[in-house]
Amino acid sequence: MAKDKEKNHFEKILEVITGEKALKEKQREMKKMKKQAIEDQKNKKRKEIIEKSVKLEEDPVQNRKVVQNIKLFQWNAPDRYQINFTNKRFLIIVSLALLFSLLLVILGHYFLMAAIMSLLFLLYVAGTTRPLTVEHYVTARGIDTGGKLYEWYMLDSFFFSKKEDRYMLVVNTKLNYPKTLILLLGEDDKDPLFVLLQERLLYEEIKKWGRLDRLSYGEYISLEEV
Repeated sequence: MAKDKEKNHFEKILEVITGEKALKEKQREMKKMKKQAIEDQKNKKRKEIIEKSVKLEEDPVQNRKVVQNIKLFQWNAPDRYQINFTNKRFLIIVSLALLFSLLLVILGHYFLMAAIMSLLFLLYVAGTTRPLTVEHYVTARGIDTGGKLYEWYMLDSFFFSKKEDRYMLVVNTKLNYPKTLILLLGEDDKDPLFVLLQERLLYEEIKKWGRLDRLSYGEYISLEEV
């Protein structure tokens, strides 16, 4: 009986050790793949520079290829960034909006006043309503988000950003609407997504990152920092 207990205890320890070893091996492999993916991105950019970035406008319908919609990666995340309002912060925003609206009433800009009040209401709803959790997929055909598939021929480039403790994947499209896909993700999702996406899309290099960009997306993550 004692030997059986010792054996079971030894087997549990062995499972933990082998599990940790497998995890470390997986992490090393992901780092290796990411390093190669970054080099591939640099090579793509060098090729564009050599070719002087001259490209003919392509017909996306003619270049569309029919492939199986195999799921390559899946993650769950909130459908939007959670706006957290403290009572003081929200009162300041409301006060400023009301003062500006009063000025617009005096000047006779009633439609603009209505737009500001609508925006204030939307901010209130966003700040007091918890976001929904949605499933995102990277497939052989494109990016599937919220049950809608955006195929590779519809997509242009991508980059990552970080706002507070939340990462964002921003994908620029070739569509009139939406122009960009903004998908939230966890830190552990970033590396495998980068490795997959860089095979199809170019990582967007942004030189100027203004205050409005920081307000919308947080801090831009360059290719060297991915």
